[in-house]
Amino acid sequence: MTRSGAIAQIDTLLSTISDPAFVAVYRGEPLAIAGSPVLAYWMTGRTNAFETLGDIGSRVAVMVRAYFRMQDSPDVRESIELAVWDAMYQIDVKLRSDADLGGNVTDSNVGAATIGYTTMSGGVFRTVSVPFEMELMGEVTITP
Repeated sequence: MTRSGAIAQIDTLLSTISDPAFVAVYRGEPLAIAGSPVLAYWMTGRTNAFETLGDIGSRVAVMVRAYFRMQDSPDVRESIELAVWDAMYQIDVKLRSDADLGGNVTDSNVGAATIGYTTMSGGVFRTVSVPFEMELMGEVTITP
């Protein structure tokens, strides 16, 4: 199990989403977005979750977010709503397809998707946010 392997596997899984066709998958929260739609993911926290006499397990939280650039056209806005729904479904399916992220975590859980808007790079984006949690048993060894 490796942290870099878990991150690489998340990247691989999200990069296989083809509907909607994301122009990029960013590792880290974006500060600016040039194309649309894009997908990004980043760490949001880590907690010690379970402890034995010899080690401590942890839970690591990740946010996965899709960004869709909004436009004045009603037709485009309607198509974005379908893409938002597809993105919620595809993110869920891809992350659940490899719960141990190629053997790099003990287990993982996909949380409930939320939808919203954000302003970035002078544009308004429709967003889909999906929390993802990884469990790592025995991540920290306790030395007596």
